[in-house]
Amino acid sequence: MELSYSAKHNEKFIDKFDPRTKLTWYLVMIYYSLSCETALKLCIVLLVGITVSLVLTGSLKQYKVMIMTMLFLGLQMLILQLLFCREGILIYQWGILKIYSEAIPLALTGLLKATIIVFASMQFFTSSSPMDFTLMLMKFKIPYRFAMLVGLSIRFIPLMKDEYMSIIESQTTRGLKMESVWDNIKSIIPTFLPFLYRAVRRSTEVGLAMELRGYGRSKTRTFSSDLSIKNYDIVLIIAMFLLIIISFVCKLLPLAI
Repeated sequence: MELSYSAKHNEKFIDKFDPRTKLTWYLVMIYYSLSCETALKLCIVLLVGITVSLVLTGSLKQYKVMIMTMLFLGLQMLILQLLFCREGILIYQWGILKIYSEAIPLALTGLLKATIIVFASMQFFTSSSPMDFTLMLMKFKIPYRFAMLVGLSIRFIPLMKDEYMSIIESQTTRGLKMESVWDNIKSIIPTFLPFLYRAVRRSTEVGLAMELRGYGRSKTRTFSSDLSIKNYDIVLIIAMFLLIIISFVCKLLPLAI
């Protein structure tokens, strides 16, 4: 699973859009995931997001691991709702175990909300380069010393992934068993501590290199590229904000009436 924008990223149709347009789309997805209360509406929102991602990127391979993760999360949510939900009509009882009619709908709704949020987050953070995120934050008048932290964090994700995989390979050659789920659980400590050490060491090296280059001494900084928002980006941003406003007003009108 691609966790961030890859350096070997092939140019796609989605790359033509400004990061601010992608951020607005991300906000739209988050808004509807939180505002929709029925499973049908949430399914429609998720289907729209998947369709947009398929049209703009031409592939959904990066979401395979997410699907497995969300299925596992959904199973946990279903078990918790069956055990503790007390809404609706009692449909089954076995000893102290009581299952109510609203348990499954609540679990399904919670799973769909979580899936939309995770999907939208992956869609947003894998759609632009770290430099684009930095430039976008600077357009929002955030000082570059803080804006650069976001770009550095995104760059660190694939690096730390490679570091962790190399630690696992090293520990496996030393005889650490990782054949079953229980072995993977037991291997957390012998793999996480070296991973933590490498993460601290790499962050220290990056901080020292930036300090030696005079990072942060001046209030302004030049970049090799710049963001220029296009007319179609402006139109899309306005349309998406209008969509949120109209939806919000429609929710308030019944209360006002």
